[in-house]
Amino acid sequence: MLFWHSIHKAILSEWIIGMTLSPYRLKILAGEEEYKAGELLMERGGIRLTEQTAEHIRYAVAGDIRRDITFSAAAPAQCTCEVCQEKGACRHLVAATLMARESGALDELFRRKAVTAAPLLMNAMESALPEDGTLRMEITLFYETPRPRQKPRMKIGLRVGEERLYVVRSIPQMIEAVTEGTPMEFGKGFAFHPEWMHFAPREKRVLDILRALCLAQQEGGTALRGAEARVMALPEPYAEAILKEMTALPFRMVVEEKSITVKRVRSARLPLHFKVNSTMRGITVTGHFPRDFQPLTSSCAYAVVAGNVVEVDESQRSVMRVMWQEQFDGRCAFEYPMRDMGRVIGELIPFLKLTGVVEIAPELEKQLVKLPLLSQLYLDREGRDVVARTVFRYGSTEIDPFDETPPPETFSRNEKLLLRDAAAERQVLDALGGSGFYVSKGRVYLTGQDAIFDFVSGGVQKLQSLCEVYFSRDFRKMAPRKPLLKGRMQMKGGQLELQFTEEGEPAQEILGIMEALSKRRRYFRLKDGSFLDLTDMEEWQPLADSLADAADAEGLTNVSGDAITLQAYRTCYLNSLLEETRLPVEVDGSVQQTVQALDQPARAKVRLPHGLTLRPYQQRGFQWLQTLDQLHMGGILADDMGLGKTVQVISLLKATQQKDQVSLVVAPTSLTYNWLSELNRFAPELSVMVLSGPSAQRASQIRHVKEIRDVDVLITSYPLIRRDIDQMTDISFRFVILDEAQHIKNAGSVGAVAVKQLQARTRFALTGTPMENSTGELWSIFDFVLPGYLNSYGAFLRRYQDGENADDLRRKIRPFLMRRLKKDVLTELPDKIEEVLTAQMSPEQSKVYRAAMVRLKERVDHIMAEKGLGRGRTEVLAAITELRQICCHPALVLPDYSGTAGKMEMLLEILPGAMAAGRRVLLFSQFTSMLKILRKQLESESYATMYLDGETPPAKRLEMTEQFNAGQGQIFLISLKAGGTGLNLTGADMVIHYDPWWNPAAEDQATDRAHRIGQTRKVEVIRLVTHGSIEEQVVELGQRKKALFDQLITPGEELVTALTEQDIRALFT
Repeated sequence: MLFWHSIHKAILSEWIIGMTLSPYRLKILAGEEEYKAGELLMERGGIRLTEQTAEHIRYAVAGDIRRDITFSAAAPAQCTCEVCQEKGACRHLVAATLMARESGALDELFRRKAVTAAPLLMNAMESALPEDGTLRMEITLFYETPRPRQKPRMKIGLRVGEERLYVVRSIPQMIEAVTEGTPMEFGKGFAFHPEWMHFAPREKRVLDILRALCLAQQEGGTALRGAEARVMALPEPYAEAILKEMTALPFRMVVEEKSITVKRVRSARLPLHFKVNSTMRGITVTGHFPRDFQPLTSSCAYAVVAGNVVEVDESQRSVMRVMWQEQFDGRCAFEYPMRDMGRVIGELIPFLKLTGVVEIAPELEKQLVKLPLLSQLYLDREGRDVVARTVFRYGSTEIDPFDETPPPETFSRNEKLLLRDAAAERQVLDALGGSGFYVSKGRVYLTGQDAIFDFVSGGVQKLQSLCEVYFSRDFRKMAPRKPLLKGRMQMKGGQLELQFTEEGEPAQEILGIMEALSKRRRYFRLKDGSFLDLTDMEEWQPLADSLADAADAEGLTNVSGDAITLQAYRTCYLNSLLEETRLPVEVDGSVQQTVQALDQPARAKVRLPHGLTLRPYQQRGFQWLQTLDQLHMGGILADDMGLGKTVQVISLLKATQQKDQVSLVVAPTSLTYNWLSELNRFAPELSVMVLSGPSAQRASQIRHVKEIRDVDVLITSYPLIRRDIDQMTDISFRFVILDEAQHIKNAGSVGAVAVKQLQARTRFALTGTPMENSTGELWSIFDFVLPGYLNSYGAFLRRYQDGENADDLRRKIRPFLMRRLKKDVLTELPDKIEEVLTAQMSPEQSKVYRAAMVRLKERVDHIMAEKGLGRGRTEVLAAITELRQICCHPALVLPDYSGTAGKMEMLLEILPGAMAAGRRVLLFSQFTSMLKILRKQLESESYATMYLDGETPPAKRLEMTEQFNAGQGQIFLISLKAGGTGLNLTGADMVIHYDPWWNPAAEDQATDRAHRIGQTRKVEVIRLVTHGSIEEQVVELGQRKKALFDQLITPGEELVTALTEQDIRALFT
């Protein structure tokens, strides 16, 4: 059992590089029961992908205890459950492997492992040549002659060294030294030093086998000492494994205290001789083999013959095993009664002829009849399996090789005896076995979809070359056929329907066919048992991928007919896919109308609400929102900051106002009163309520909305929706609108989970940055506005992570995401002039920075080595933040610091000229502590300042915004996180970013507080960066990481992805 546990680990190591394990090997690894349970778990959807990166894939299983399964490019696959920890495999691991194989998720891990493993292959080639430091190793195998009917026993001893060889007094200790890379003394004249000493490849493999044995013994609680450690006993599996390595490795063999020098183990066919004689009682078979034959293992795979160690021919091993057990003085005899005469002559003797020379007594020879063999195979279908009957026909005699009927009790001595053609029979039986057939209770079966498809596709032809094959009518129906599909797509009852035919008839089980095509399966088996051959149908795969994903997302599991009905929001994408692939699918006019409505919303017949004046692009945005609403579809309004997303949505709320219908706006806390102000300004006829106050007050407000039903628009914040969600899930809102929807970019966050529970006819999201760091953020927002449209999170990441298939994703989201840039639609907007100013550190600041860099680099190196980026990310980012703070001002980390900072000195040089020119300034920083230092310094120099951070109440924010735009204050100090969105500060015409941020989009949002509709002056944007510091790396990283946002959303805006280990190390160079 311990040996097989180590074998499990060896098989598990294949998962390191994503090798595809066959179901057969999975069964060996996990056991039949766990394998079946894993299959069932996967089929029922009890496992889901939670994370996929270039380095690892993680799955989760829902249950009483959370279980994680991880595939890594650097370690064996593992599950956190107790069964896997104990046995090396479990049902969860099986389910995850089957899912990973099916989805192809292991391909990237395989590629990465192949890249990192490439040098190993070169090293293997180089290590085959003699080189300095290669140690000699002498292997001695000790064989103990077993007592009668006992298994052979073998032991191993080692000597190692350079010129002179030294006895290894403890093999387990040496194995540990080699494994751990630690020195080991063998005597006064020699010590093993792993730094420059090593063994040749084959000797290494012998040590690997001994390492597995030592591990098994440790797990079993066995500790070898003294003579047992010097000469280790080898259980048979290990003995055979070592002998297999000896085919090209010299060694010593000690048998009965006689030493044999073996240059190599050779394959040998033993000179076996059998005599067959007739007796009064029946028939006797006497076997003879070499007198000096000595098996080294009970399987007789290896033996000592004439002083040589040989590997016995595989065809002789089973016979030798029996003969050795029954032998006496080099021979053995087997006597059979008269009733077995027919089987002995007809079956046993032909079999023995395959293994040696058979001599038949003359009196028996006269009774033998030799007739030509006619092999026949009858194939039938039984349920969903294949059943076969084999007949070997010799003249009028029919023989079923699997017939379990006992032979007749009597047999005439003079009766003719049929001598069968064992070799020809064996060819037929081997072909059956090679196709996967097995015997059960005298009948021959073929089960398993893959095996049956392979057999009916080509295996039958192979058998037809060996025998006559006859098919039943039911079996003939299993012959694979190529499906000739045609389709029609139309709108039906507000949904999208795709209907298919095959050769003019309704195509049955069309969803199953599409799912099989999507999974790149070679066939699909219909419920009637017949097969569809799906090879060479690549042109259908893009449509099949989309339909299978859509069906999975919409929970379509029982579609057995010729039609698939989907949500209407899939119309545009599938229509464009059909236009590109030119498949034989007719597109109905109703589909074209829906596509035109989404592609050209400006042509839609919608009326602008009375009393509102919108810019042309805002009118198009309003028409787009109303078109989506009329089609019962949601969307993302992702216009550039300052283009008036709020007023476009208010236009929609005003145009669709109906009695007893309430809409919900969810916004950041700081913007709730801004929404109230804008609604009162543009739609005063709407009744608006802002949820606020303690929980009891909010509960009362929510009851009022439910019972009195006199509120048109309810406004709440992201923090409050998390607390109040249980009271709001039973409200059917007309619209649910998320402002600054990037707040739900993390799909697993409490806020994202909460808003997705809300009921609404239509959902919209407003955000200037629908994606900041990864495509997964875009998925989360789409999962709110159009649940299921982009499929499951795991399926989405597999297809679109890291910008893969970007064109396909852009085509899919285009109808439901509208984004316009200011430079494109506001040609009258004043210019924005941007520049980066580099500041030198002050001498005191430089000294603090250099010391911190040395200290923190050492800490980061230690964290990366001990924990890796995954578990050590928080500590690593803390170190980066400390360096960034020193760049701003050392006082942020050293309260007693009395010196100055380079950027502060530069800021104080900029401001006098700016003030003299009548400039009014927005000063942004990510660190509120830095803003407070700046405010104190600025006020000491008599500048009129205003200050806003996350602690500023919403009403106060609105008040200060109005005051600043009215001319109060010269410099407005604002926290980037708290004031980067939702503020209209067109009273400023200079924006200063005191410290750079990873994502330029966040800085652009902050800049757009001033550069937006209503701005009449040029806006100057200044970014301060400290020379020779981590800040320069941050800016460079931001530029280097750009690409994906532009690909997916629109030109001009880009993405900064999450930091990798390589990025981290670059920051500390």
